[in-house]
Amino acid sequence: MKNIIIRWSIFFICLFVVYFVINAKVHAIAQANLQSAMVVHLPQYTKQELLNDATARMKYMLTRTKGVKFFIHKVKSRENLWGIAKQHGYSVHTVIGCNPQMKTYNVSINQKLLMPSIGGNLHPVSPTDTWQSIAEKYNIDEQILKDTNYGITDLSKEYFVFIPGKKPAVDLMNESMQEKYALRDLFRSPLAGRLSSTFGTRRHPVTGKVSKHGGIDIAVKTGTLVGAAADGIVTVASTNVGHYGTAVFIDHQNGYITHYGHLSKILVRVGQKVRAGQIIAKSGSTGRSTGPHLHFTVKKNGVSLDPLKFLW
Repeated sequence: MKNIIIRWSIFFICLFVVYFVINAKVHAIAQANLQSAMVVHLPQYTKQELLNDATARMKYMLTRTKGVKFFIHKVKSRENLWGIAKQHGYSVHTVIGCNPQMKTYNVSINQKLLMPSIGGNLHPVSPTDTWQSIAEKYNIDEQILKDTNYGITDLSKEYFVFIPGKKPAVDLMNESMQEKYALRDLFRSPLAGRLSSTFGTRRHPVTGKVSKHGGIDIAVKTGTLVGAAADGIVTVASTNVGHYGTAVFIDHQNGYITHYGHLSKILVRVGQKVRAGQIIAKSGSTGRSTGPHLHFTVKKNGVSLDPLKFLW
């Protein structure tokens, strides 16, 4: 009996020794494999690289956001910011807000633009920023902000965070874009429609002569409601305003005057004060016109300016 116990004891001791030897070898092999495995380093970018390079900005943001993806849109012939934004289901503010390198609304063929899968903008992080201060600036829930930027562990080390569903902060844009946004705060579009003729030199559709077109033409059905582009006082409301035909002029009391031409009906009178967006007339095809549309002019101190500099 004693010999049996001794033999079984020796058997279990040998079994444990074999187990520990095998376990040690497996652990050593695993450690060796880990040490020899390729170490993945996330790319590092400077603030200037992220500002000027849309591709670098895309790679940077992809590792930091949840529920939003980023991709590059290469501008094609005849594309503009408004059309590009519409393709992806959001406003032009998103395209501008995700491309802080832009200093103009104009784009060129093959230009690269950073595009998000949802509307929003990139907020440039400053040393004094906190999640709370950023959330308050854009009037967004702080937890939504953190969840969207789930890959960020230390805000103080970041260059950008994505703000879902919000327009860019004008005060954080470069000076050139701040000036352009300021102009667009002055007026609102008098109506929605297809832009059929732009500001500048053109061949007149009626006379056939090359001349300067002092405003823009917006093609709409006759009778479409026309709103005032800004607060002001009606200075002209007549059915006989030269090539305009039936037209309304509004003085905005800040050097700016707007013209609304080729109307079918006037709904205001001279001397009347109007508010931005107030209905002043109905569109038509009176005067020198080839079809129903609204001719819209913006003048400052008597000089005609391109209305598209003021309208979104």
